[in-house]
Amino acid sequence: MIKIVAKTKEGAIKEIEMNEIRSSHDFQWYWVDFYNPTEEEKKQLEQFNFHPLAVEDCLNQGQRAKFELYDEHYFLVYYALHKEELEHLEVSAFVGDNFLVTYHMDKLTSVARVWELIKKDPEATEDGTWDIMYELLDHTVDEYFPVLYKFEDHIDDIEDNAKDEPMDELMRQLYDIRSDLSRMRRILNPMRDLMYRIMSTNALKAKEQVRYFNDIYDHLLNMIEIMQASRDLSNDIRESFMSINSDRMNSIMFTLTLMSAIFLPLTFIAGLYGMNFSYMPELTGKYNYFIVLGIMIGLVGVMVFAFYKMGWFKYRKGPKL
Repeated sequence: MIKIVAKTKEGAIKEIEMNEIRSSHDFQWYWVDFYNPTEEEKKQLEQFNFHPLAVEDCLNQGQRAKFELYDEHYFLVYYALHKEELEHLEVSAFVGDNFLVTYHMDKLTSVARVWELIKKDPEATEDGTWDIMYELLDHTVDEYFPVLYKFEDHIDDIEDNAKDEPMDELMRQLYDIRSDLSRMRRILNPMRDLMYRIMSTNALKAKEQVRYFNDIYDHLLNMIEIMQASRDLSNDIRESFMSINSDRMNSIMFTLTLMSAIFLPLTFIAGLYGMNFSYMPELTGKYNYFIVLGIMIGLVGVMVFAFYKMGWFKYRKGPKL
C-alpha cells in the first residue's frame, strides 16, 4: 500500500496520488509511505531516481541501522520495536530537501501517529522533511520506554518474590529477562549510533533541529543505562539465588552428616551382634539385650551433648527459597 501526503505552497496539508508528485514544484514537501508494497508498487521506487545501492538495501530486509549520504538524498535505516516478540521492525527512509519516502513491511503505530499529527497540525512540519523524520524517530524511540519499564518491574517482582514462587521458576524468569534485554541491546545500540551519525553530519540545517534530535539521542542513552542497570540487577539476583541455593544444600548436607555421625556407632554395634556365629557369649545373658540397648542410648546422648558443646547445632540454615 502507498500513501502520500503533501504540503502545498499555501501551507495546506492534503493527500495526493503518485502521478501528482511529478508536479512537485506545487508543494513545499511530500511524504510517500510504502507499507508492505506489492511487486508492482515496489517498482514505483524507480521513478524517484534514488541511488541503486540505497534502493537495493531498502528492498532487501535485514540491514543494520545506518545513515548514508548520496548526491541528492540521505538514506537511513532505523528500527521500530515489536512489543510482544521484542524483534526489531526495519524501516528505510529516503530524505531530500522537499521529499521523504519511507518503506516498511510491518504496520507501525509511530507512522500512523505522525501521519495524523501532520494532518491535524501543519505547523509541526514547518522546517520540512527533517521535521517529519524527527517525529517518526521520536515516536519510535518513545515506544521503547514502556518495554524497559516493564522489565524493571518484573525484576523487582522477582527480587521481592511476594508470590513465594519456587527457585526454578524464578531462575527461568531471570534467564528469559536477560535474553529479552539482549534483544533490546541489539536495537538500542545501533539506534544510538544512528542518531549520533545524523547529528554529526550537515543533514540538519537548523540548530533547533539539532536540539530536537539531540533529545532523542539523550533518550536512547537513558534507555541504554536502564537496560544495563536491569541486566546488572538481574545478574546480581541470579547470583544471590545461586548462593542461597548453595547455602541451603550445605545446610542439608550438614544435617545429614550429623545424623550419620550419630548413627554410625549404633550401626556398628547392631552389625557386630547381628553376625551369625554359633558361639557369642554376650547373647546368652538374661539382661544383655537391655545392657546393649542402654549403651546405644548412652552413646547417642554423649554424642549429642558433645556436638552441642562444639556448637554444631548452632549452624544456621540459609533463608527460605
